[in-house]
Amino acid sequence: MNKTSLLKGHLEMCVLSILKKQKSYGYEIMKELEKYNLKLKGVSSIYPILTKLKEQQWVDVSSEITDSGKARIYYTINQHGEKHLEKIIGDWIELQSNIKALLTINEGEL
Repeated sequence: MNKTSLLKGHLEMCVLSILKKQKSYGYEIMKELEKYNLKLKGVSSIYPILTKLKEQQWVDVSSEITDSGKARIYYTINQHGEKHLEKIIGDWIELQSNIKALLTINEGEL
């Protein structure tokens, strides 16, 4: 399994965490992920997760006109999204702890 595959399983949590800081659009979210060395294959990789977040009603979507006159779609986490983020962070921490315990070798930490 490569890093991209591992990231896909955590992308929902990462995107919601970014949106908790500020509203954002797809390309900007991808660039924010890259700041943490979390690289996707391309900007088109982010849109399926944004669509899912919208369908689950965890984000609100708005359109704004840029200085160049083009419409840009912004995503903002809402109250339902914040509750969901809290839950998946808790699940992730528990899973991480369980996996770390499983990987412990000779009663020492990895």
